[in-house]
Amino acid sequence: MAGSFTAVSATAQTTGDPVVVTARPLPTRAVVDKWVRDLSIRRSSDEPLSRMNEPLCVATAGLASSVGKLLADRVLSNAQRLKIPLAGGKCRPNVLILFVDNGAAQVDWLVKHRLGMFGDLPYSTIRALRHDPGPVHAWHITAIASRDGDKLVQGEGGFPMLHIPSASRIDAPIQSMIVAAVVLIDRSSIVGHGIDQIADYAAMRTLAVVNPQPSALEGDRTATILSLFRGGDVPAQLTAFDWGYLTGLYSGRATRRTPAQYADMARSIEKELAAGDNKP
Repeated sequence: MAGSFTAVSATAQTTGDPVVVTARPLPTRAVVDKWVRDLSIRRSSDEPLSRMNEPLCVATAGLASSVGKLLADRVLSNAQRLKIPLAGGKCRPNVLILFVDNGAAQVDWLVKHRLGMFGDLPYSTIRALRHDPGPVHAWHITAIASRDGDKLVQGEGGFPMLHIPSASRIDAPIQSMIVAAVVLIDRSSIVGHGIDQIADYAAMRTLAVVNPQPSALEGDRTATILSLFRGGDVPAQLTAFDWGYLTGLYSGRATRRTPAQYADMARSIEKELAAGDNKP
C-alpha cells in the first residue's frame, strides 16, 4: 500500500407567480424500520449491533498527507459528535482509510500475504471482497465482550472463556465491539468529490457495520452518503438519515437487544428527518 500513514486522534418553480415548494412526506415507521434492518449487518442472530467502544484513532494513506489529515479530522469530528472517545496524538490506528489504485487487487494481495488484516471474518465474506469490482472495499474486525466490558480470556485447556453477568430481560449478556475498521477506496473514484463527502462516506463505512447497497433504501430513494460512488446526484455530507442511523446506534447501551436497538435507531432517524438536512 503506497503512501505514508497520517494518524490523528422540495421542488421550486418560478413563472412570475409565487414560488411553490413541495416537500416529500415523511416516511412511515414501517418504512423506517425496513431501512434500518436492511442497512444493518450482524455476525450472528444473538449479537447486538457492533459499535466502536475503544478510543478512536484514524490513519490515512495513499493521498497527500495534508489531504489525509483533513479527511481524518472530519471523521474524528463526526465521531466526537457521536460521543465516541478519541485517542489523541501518537495513537495506534484502529481505523484505516486507504486510497489505492485497485481495491480488489489489493484485497487479493492481503489475502495471500497479510491474512491477519481480516481478523476472524468468515471466508465467504473475504471471498466476496476479493470479487467485488466496485471502487470501495471495507471490512471490520469485531470482538465480543461481556455486558460489563470483560473480554475473552484463555481458560483451562486453551479454550476462550467469557465472564457473563447474571441474566437480564432488558440487556443482552454480551456486546459487540468494533476493534478495527479498514476501507480501501480506488483513487480514480474520488475525482469530482469533495473532502467532506469522502470523509463522511468513510465515517459511515467504518463507524458502523453496514450494507453498502441496501435494497430498501434504493427502492425508496432515501438520501444517504452511501450513494457517493454510485453516480447521479449525491449528498454533500452525511444526511439526516445517516445521522439518525449513527446517533441511534451510538446512543443508549451497547448491550441493548437488537429489537430495542432497531427501535431506537428508527426513532432517531424519524427525528432527524423531521428536522431536515441542515447539519454542520
